Amino acid sequence: MKRALGAAARDVAAYIRTLDENLSEPPLNAGAAVPAAAAPLQAPSPAPLPAPAASAAPAAAVAAEDIALLAEKVKNCRRCGLGIARLNSVFGVGTYKARVVFVGEGPGFQEDHEGEPFVGRSGQLLDKILETVLGLKRSDVYIANIVKCHPMKSPETPEAHGNDRPPTPEEISACRPYLDEQLRFIKPACIVTLGSVATKVLLGIDKGISAVRGHWYDYPVELFGPGHPIKVLPTYHPAALLRNPNLKRDTWEDMKMLKEFLEKPV
Repeated sequence: MKRALGAAARDVAAYIRTLDENLSEPPLNAGAAVPAAAAPLQAPSPAPLPAPAASAAPAAAVAAEDIALLAEKVKNCRRCGLGIARLNSVFGVGTYKARVVFVGEGPGFQEDHEGEPFVGRSGQLLDKILETVLGLKRSDVYIANIVKCHPMKSPETPEAHGNDRPPTPEEISACRPYLDEQLRFIKPACIVTLGSVATKVLLGIDKGISAVRGHWYDYPVELFGPGHPIKVLPTYHPAALLRNPNLKRDTWEDMKMLKEFLEKPV
């Protein structure tokens, strides 16, 4: 009897010890502190972060660099006779962030000597139009020409005044790719063609400027892929306004159309 009671007592004690051991263990997901006897868990060391990639150059800086390289190509260009006779190549002027690009037919005497488009009387009038109607400076837009060198009646006398002539189809064909490259870099929303020559070349039409001005057109060259045309607004060349002031009213209306276009939300 005593032996049976002793065995029973030992079983009860063993059962109590088992309960104590179970209660001393923290329940799963309870967030209890780790028992002192247990080794603390070590968080895995974070993997080393990859070295930061070199930041890409800003798009504007890339465009400026690309255009500078293109300007150097134009400076050294000898694709046609204009590159041999001219004094300076006349690449373009303005901001590479321009929403509008003004395009004339080619540089004249003053531009050939200074290397910048529209710096003579025509250029002064263009600057006045920009400021008066659009509230812009030439540094806010971009100004270029179809051909980058002065077309002269007599290339042997570049110092002679009244030596200007329109560029030939061959000269236009040789120089046209430079203008399209400029447009690709600048990505303007619109182009304003100044005069009949620039309008006929860019739109691929035979109509004179009086018949097409005052209307918007799509640039027929898809520089940015289908569905992303550049709008084109033809107007009179500033030189025509100097010869015939009566054309200023139509030009004023064209510039009001341009102002309305530029003020639309992007």
